[in-house]
Amino acid sequence: MKILLAIFLILLAACSESSSGKSSADSSEDSQSDMLLISSTGKKTTLGTNEESAPFAAKPAMQVTFDYDFSIGIHEVTRAEFAEWTGRDIEDKNSRPMTNITFYDAILAANGRSKAEGLDTAYSYSDAVFYEGSCISMDEYLFTATANGYRLPTEAEWTYAAENFGFTPEKSWNSTNAENSLHSVCTSNSSTTLCDMAGNALEWVNDWLGIFEDTTFANFVGAPNGGSLDERVVKGGYFRNAPENMHIYSRGDVYTVTSSSKADYVGFRLALGPILNKSSFDAESPFTSGATAIASSQELKLKVGTTQSRLAFRDDEIGKIVVIEYANGSSSFYEPKKRGEPYHLSISPNGQWILYTTRPEGISGFDTLYVQPFNAADTTYYRYAETSAAEPRWLVQNRDTLLYFATDGGDNTSDASFFSGKTVALPFQNKEFGAEYPLFDGSYHGGMSEDQSIAVTGSKLLRAHLGDQDTIWYNGEQACNVSLAPDSTKRVLFLDFGGESGQEFVGKSYDPHEYILIADSTGKLIQAIPAPSGYTFDHTEWTSEPDLILATLVNSEGRHSKIVLVDAQDSSVLTLVEGTELWHPSLWVMPNHNRLPPEEYAAESLGVYMTEKSSLSSRIMKVKMDLFWSHRNYAQIAITGSSRSFSGVDPTLLTTSGSNSVALNYSYSGQDMAATEYFVSNYYLPLEKLKTLVIALDIDRWIYTDDGFSTLRAEVPGYLYDEHNNFWHDKIPSKMKLYVLDNIAPDPNEYNTYAYNYGLYYSQSSGYNETPEMAAADYDKEKAAYNQEKLEAIIDLAKTYDVNVVGILFPQSPLYREKGVWGRYGPSLEDSEILLQYLDSLAEAKSNFYILDEHKNGLHDYASEEFSDDDHLNLVGAEKLSKRLDSLLQEIPQAE
Repeated sequence: MKILLAIFLILLAACSESSSGKSSADSSEDSQSDMLLISSTGKKTTLGTNEESAPFAAKPAMQVTFDYDFSIGIHEVTRAEFAEWTGRDIEDKNSRPMTNITFYDAILAANGRSKAEGLDTAYSYSDAVFYEGSCISMDEYLFTATANGYRLPTEAEWTYAAENFGFTPEKSWNSTNAENSLHSVCTSNSSTTLCDMAGNALEWVNDWLGIFEDTTFANFVGAPNGGSLDERVVKGGYFRNAPENMHIYSRGDVYTVTSSSKADYVGFRLALGPILNKSSFDAESPFTSGATAIASSQELKLKVGTTQSRLAFRDDEIGKIVVIEYANGSSSFYEPKKRGEPYHLSISPNGQWILYTTRPEGISGFDTLYVQPFNAADTTYYRYAETSAAEPRWLVQNRDTLLYFATDGGDNTSDASFFSGKTVALPFQNKEFGAEYPLFDGSYHGGMSEDQSIAVTGSKLLRAHLGDQDTIWYNGEQACNVSLAPDSTKRVLFLDFGGESGQEFVGKSYDPHEYILIADSTGKLIQAIPAPSGYTFDHTEWTSEPDLILATLVNSEGRHSKIVLVDAQDSSVLTLVEGTELWHPSLWVMPNHNRLPPEEYAAESLGVYMTEKSSLSSRIMKVKMDLFWSHRNYAQIAITGSSRSFSGVDPTLLTTSGSNSVALNYSYSGQDMAATEYFVSNYYLPLEKLKTLVIALDIDRWIYTDDGFSTLRAEVPGYLYDEHNNFWHDKIPSKMKLYVLDNIAPDPNEYNTYAYNYGLYYSQSSGYNETPEMAAADYDKEKAAYNQEKLEAIIDLAKTYDVNVVGILFPQSPLYREKGVWGRYGPSLEDSEILLQYLDSLAEAKSNFYILDEHKNGLHDYASEEFSDDDHLNLVGAEKLSKRLDSLLQEIPQAE
């Protein structure tokens, strides 16, 4: 299992880079003494491997060809160079590699060098977020491959350069000779042209991490995005790696690597030269639309009251349906497979289905109707072609789900033509269409009230069906994009073409579609909402939320470039999405959802345990906080700690007393003892039913203090807001569980992986490596003492609550013992005895503290197939350990 130690925060620092550096025709990429010109034109390289033992992300092998040359840095960028190109005041401006930097820090250095040398900048953005000296996020980030400027090498460029000019792990700075530290560049025993391609520092490259394909690409520049975790590629190995663990095909680290990750062993080298004919994965890649979310999930929540919302629209540029799942963050895009050309999208009231037809508004002809589930992996669909179905909509009557539509969506000017069509209802139950039946004459496709007392339509004339009467509103002037409000007001909105009636109401002349006009249920104009300057409206539609209108904005060039939410109460406009051609949006909001918290609580903070850009640790903890608030009244056993307890303890196998009592695993990847103390003290120990606290005793990770925890605590507002309210120990908001669940969360697949069996990580991997991954560090007495203080504080506080504490030493690969270390992060077997003796003495001194040692200095009875990797158990191993833990818990006397 991979673990993320990423650095995120919500401190915004303006770092706008609105212009690229000056282009210089005289600059020559082979004129730099620290760069090597690579003659790669006509050559090829292999990314990944077909070796069975290789990580999943490195398979299968994929061929890449080049039709260009490029230059690459002879050595990794040094601390002195980084300071020069970024202008940052850093310590020790020397010749060691610059590390402990994010991907964004690296590209800022690349841009800085490009500017200094009068070249184009390869990277652009509008604003950047900084935290503790590092850039952790960029708005509107864009890589311009054709720029003649410094950049990070692509994975293909790095691999080609390494295999031809210098990948020698056995001669590198590595775990056998580096003495656990970086060294000045180009000082290893390597005699290759390029220095330190293996060892010294791991290196950022330019690519997003994507799964390889068994094919050939020309000028490959990586995946189109980093997936739900925003993952990046790093290459080369570093000073704590054993030579045999460095592979040219490797793409990652012990931890999940995102753009905002940083570590003291990750640096970078630069490349130079334009890529004129770049390629990435083809149209079958996960996402091909150029649409970009503008409003965050939290911003939408402040309008509709929940993040449990979904937006679907047609990207007309590619002819596909695009969906944003705001419950998982506004960047959670996907493209469900569509049938035919999708127009007039409509999401079902329960949010499970999307409905569309095959012709746009105002065009006569046969419209085929499709219904399909909202699931990118589910390709089933339901097609109805018995009757032409123009602009279909949903209607729920007496718990029955109906579709209704007009049989014609064309010009409705002629009475004879209009009334030859009908408005039809079509039952849709249990994934089957029922028998259609007519509602009334006339093709009304602009909306119908639930009681069927009013129906409206547009496309030339604004027509209304009132009871048994049909009438024409708006003085017979042209109107379109008609929509009936789904609430009791029965207001009708529409767009016009600057007609006399509209001009008289507004009080001035205006262009077609410049105003949304709203009439009451009798057809009388009551409101006009102007479009933002430079735009007009199209595709207007009431949402299920009172007073909110969904629309597209058309710019002066005629492009439908924005999807917006218009508030009829104050005429404000919130931009949801920007793109090239965005049509027919449909917004679903969970019905009967929890509204925003009362005014005494901060709606933007209460229960917000994950943000749009959260690290993996925070994403996992969002799931765990959902479990905490959902089951806080029933928690009898709480498990917490690092990824080892996350993947190693199954709460469902632990015995609790009482029918409503449960055990819960609150662990997350990367948790340190500072975080353990924080959550235990403020959240878990105050639980009324809690009897036992189970924690991970990762003595090899006692080289860490509070770096990971301080980042997690600061990057989302929910924890700080809880702190300011004394963690709700005095009074819990009456709907706290609902407020927490109402905020964004990981997508369902990721969520269920973390929430399995009340918080056990659902690991599907098996086996540890023949050569274990190591990041071993020496025993640090001061850092160990820091962790010991945290442990003792937990035990002592638990005593005041009459709670027992069980610490677990989780098994790791027995092959670490052969390397002379206790575990993945060290320490030596000799130094581990100091820490183990400390734990034994602590158990003797503290009557409520017990130890379950399943590691046994590597001499345990866990087989390779019970591990998911070198230091984490899988589901099989977790079952064995959990049953042993349960046996111990049965022997421990419980406090009365």
